[in-house]
Amino acid sequence: MRRKTSNSGNSSTHAKQDVQQFDAALSIQALEKRVTELEKIVAQLSSPSESMLDKIPEAPKTRRGAKPTHGDTLFSDRDQLVLMLEQYWPELEPLCIPHPKESGLRIVLFAVRDQMGHRYRLPARHLLQNLPELIKFLSGNRFRADPRQIANALAGVPGISTWRSLKVCQASPCTLPIGDRARRAYIQRRHLELHGRLMADYTLTNFASALRMYRRKSARLNEITAMSLYQTWPQCEPDYQSLRARLP
Repeated sequence: MRRKTSNSGNSSTHAKQDVQQFDAALSIQALEKRVTELEKIVAQLSSPSESMLDKIPEAPKTRRGAKPTHGDTLFSDRDQLVLMLEQYWPELEPLCIPHPKESGLRIVLFAVRDQMGHRYRLPARHLLQNLPELIKFLSGNRFRADPRQIANALAGVPGISTWRSLKVCQASPCTLPIGDRARRAYIQRRHLELHGRLMADYTLTNFASALRMYRRKSARLNEITAMSLYQTWPQCEPDYQSLRARLP
């Protein structure tokens, strides 16, 4: 039996889709518009707004005045002060305790500064230039009758305060041995019983036996021999007459 030809293809209910023609000019115009919008967005991201600039913290302002003294310079100045103060501690100590005597300190420091002409001239001048700070420190409750405390406190002045200088220098103590003329005051300050024994009997035998008993109590005492202590003991007496002779 012959199959009839179907006309369903011609009578389909689906509408034929119209093919639209491509408009190149319109597409380019839309692309240019999009590029312009993107450029505006990028520009906003690249350039911060005023509100964003207001949130940026300002750099800290540099303080005017003398720059702080730290490091090797501070410790070198401190050590020079230690050498000078311990060399003249027999003359300076009575002028520092129990209360500072400004006129006497000025006379002694002038004699050292103007007449000696050696290594102690600069540290003496430094103390004279900062004499008010020295008097203030000696009058305070942090002074313990130790010349090295004076050196620690005054080494950084006027670049830093006496208390800041004291704190920094005490964190790195001076390693110089105790000066010959400051030994008696050091022993009296730290080892009162030993000081009494040495004052009671000025003989080399007594100095040797007494020092041997106390060596274990202080590393500083290990640096001192009985002979050197015996020989330098009389030098620990004040010599104001010699200083007056050097004044102009």
